[in-house]
Amino acid sequence: MPGKCWDYAHMSENEGKDSVCYLRVKTADSEPELFRIRSFPCRIGRTADSDVRISEASISTLHAVILQLPDGRLQIEDQWSTNGMYLNRRRVTQLLIDQPLELTFGRVRVDVALSEEELSGDVQKSPAKETVIGAPTDTAPPSPAEGRKALPTVSEIADAAAAARRAAKDRKEHGPKRRTPVSASGQTVSRRGIVCPHCWHRFDVEEFLFIARHQNLVGDPVLGADAQQRFLPSRFTPEGNALDSAGMSCPDMACPRCHLRIPQAASENPPLFLSIVGATASGKSYFLTSMTWELRNSLSKNFAISFTDTDAVNNQLLNDFEETIFLNSRTDSLVALRKTELQGELYNQVLLDSMLINLPKPFMFTVTPSEHHPDYETVREKMSRTLVLYDNAGEHFEPGMDSVDNPTTQHLLHSDTIFFLFDPTKDVRFRQRLADSSDPQLEEGTRVQRQEIILTEMINRIKKYSGMRSGVKTAKSLVIIVAKFDIWRELLDMSVPPEPWEWNARMNTSILDMDQIKNVSFSLRSLLEDICPELVSTAESFAGDVLYLPNSALGRSPELNEETGMLGIRSQEVQPFWVTVPMMYFFCERGFIPVKPRSKREKRELVPIEYKVSGDVVFVRVPGREKPLQIPLSYMGARLQVPGTDLWFDLPVRRSSSRRK
Repeated sequence: MPGKCWDYAHMSENEGKDSVCYLRVKTADSEPELFRIRSFPCRIGRTADSDVRISEASISTLHAVILQLPDGRLQIEDQWSTNGMYLNRRRVTQLLIDQPLELTFGRVRVDVALSEEELSGDVQKSPAKETVIGAPTDTAPPSPAEGRKALPTVSEIADAAAAARRAAKDRKEHGPKRRTPVSASGQTVSRRGIVCPHCWHRFDVEEFLFIARHQNLVGDPVLGADAQQRFLPSRFTPEGNALDSAGMSCPDMACPRCHLRIPQAASENPPLFLSIVGATASGKSYFLTSMTWELRNSLSKNFAISFTDTDAVNNQLLNDFEETIFLNSRTDSLVALRKTELQGELYNQVLLDSMLINLPKPFMFTVTPSEHHPDYETVREKMSRTLVLYDNAGEHFEPGMDSVDNPTTQHLLHSDTIFFLFDPTKDVRFRQRLADSSDPQLEEGTRVQRQEIILTEMINRIKKYSGMRSGVKTAKSLVIIVAKFDIWRELLDMSVPPEPWEWNARMNTSILDMDQIKNVSFSLRSLLEDICPELVSTAESFAGDVLYLPNSALGRSPELNEETGMLGIRSQEVQPFWVTVPMMYFFCERGFIPVKPRSKREKRELVPIEYKVSGDVVFVRVPGREKPLQIPLSYMGARLQVPGTDLWFDLPVRRSSSRRK
């Protein structure tokens, strides 16, 4: 099948060398594209700033990198991608391009060769165009310095601790030793480096610092006089632990930049970063507490996925919150979570670049398939991840709060998905429609806030630090979570089921009803367009994949505690609603949770439609409506209900830029 041909040729440190390779990319619903790569490193991923951009949900933000080795040979490396790089159905991490390779990235076929003739299949052999960048996007190329700085060397570490110890020991005994890559037919080796969940620094495994155990070895230049010393090891115990200068065994490791401890499980499993954003007092802590508590119980029971603390020390505050709400011995007493502070125990203060900097403490969870998972052996490597969550005080997202010494929200740059919590009780227009409610959060005089300003500030920070150009949409998923659904449920003109999944007897696990989720999202989007349209337009100008979900962290209104003057909730009355659905969607997009097939859709009478794709919107004409529905492309393939009616229709799966039925 003929396809486009793009030529990647931005400047790099290897400019002028004659190495060249070809990539042929084929997705399920598009023509193949041919990329001629003449400069390295070349980044392959889903974001607009990738050199080879593949706009497909199964492709990670940074999926793989093609590097030129010192001897001129080319090598392709997986970059801790969610869905992996496969050769002959075997997951690989690093391959020399010394012969034609037929690879699979997620659901995408990627052929790699040193010449166009070696690529399998028929590709239109038109002359490659000279373009500024390699991928078919309108973004500007990075400068040579930016290109080198932005190149992540994220690696998948089978055993991070053991690798660091072996590397340090080899350096001590034999001096520096360069790893030798192997060809496609041989055994691959691990990639280099990990990502610090505290300061997001990327570093080689050999740079891991170890934390001294002896009580006299205190005083760290980054963490202060009371912290245990960090050191590069030169001696090891027979078990492989580092020895400090006092001869004590030291198993704990730390980041070489911020010196904060990185749990071993977090270094072994690739990270998935997720940020929670919202206005002050919008209920982020309640949402996070209810979500993690419910995930501990529902993931294993319904989806054969284990969800456990990676590190009890880092998660201590969140565990205390869970005990307050769900495991309180006095179930009939009013309890409340304390407000997230701007500083204090939720942040680590470190000395970096001669400045005291506050870094947010991440909450870390280990996500792995349970042994009774139907495809345990197949998905064990793919699904074993460290989920890293960030929750800031709402004030951190307000304009003017981002500073060099307070980079508390820069985790947004690394997050694959962002949860934006929208609080209807803080919106004047929602409050007017809920005037008859007795909820104390709607009493006259309580604070209201324009929350799209918080969303705009978040977007501006991401664009500022990532170099995104205006008009280019991010590849991140944005989930708008409309909180306190128990208060405004009657405004949504549809019935929302308690759980959008069902048991599948053949698979012995639940399957997610994505049609149901998309339809609820579409209905909620219509409501938001009616009440606060600026929120919808702001969100969809930033991300191509925006989902709108109702949510209630407590399931009922709080009560006023007359003794403290604060709002509280009784543990026995807490009934969270849809708190896990945003995370289920997050996991489903990465292939961790199976989706209900379209062939199993509920039988309904569907109305015929006409549709036309225009840019990022599909115009749908429904019988009886003069004005067409304007629906984002992310809803293509879904079954939707016309808002305010009993009419249903199917949107076809998107296969090209514009079609009409």
